[in-house]
Amino acid sequence: MIRYVGYPLGYLWASPNSVLGIAMMPLVLLSGGKARFQWGAMELYGGFAAWFLRNIAGGCGAMTLGHVIVARDRKMLNFTRNHEHVHVGQYMLWGPLFLPMYGLSSFLCWRAGRNPYLENRFEKVAYGLYPCFGEPPDEPEVKA
Repeated sequence: MIRYVGYPLGYLWASPNSVLGIAMMPLVLLSGGKARFQWGAMELYGGFAAWFLRNIAGGCGAMTLGHVIVARDRKMLNFTRNHEHVHVGQYMLWGPLFLPMYGLSSFLCWRAGRNPYLENRFEKVAYGLYPCFGEPPDEPEVKA
């Protein structure tokens, strides 16, 4: 029963952050990127998403904004999907407080002389469940 009540409320609670990701969709599509839905989240990759992640978001391979996962390309998206879905769950729990709390956690790590990304409490949970460091391995070829 909680699933039927909790999930819609989680989507609503995370929606202010999801709107930020959805706002990227026209730029991603107009620049040759792609959009799709997978596991209850919108996934954007390629085009503007790749440029944004490399030039604005510090060179990361993927990031999550509410129920929107933004990735450099499809290969990176497939490599990081499970990790990013941990963040989707965190957005459902923290809602509009997620981004300020994520920033605060990074700041406190930086101030203590620790890595503000890898020691961030939200990243430690996601990497603990689904480590996805470095570049994704080559995907196997599909034989017809």
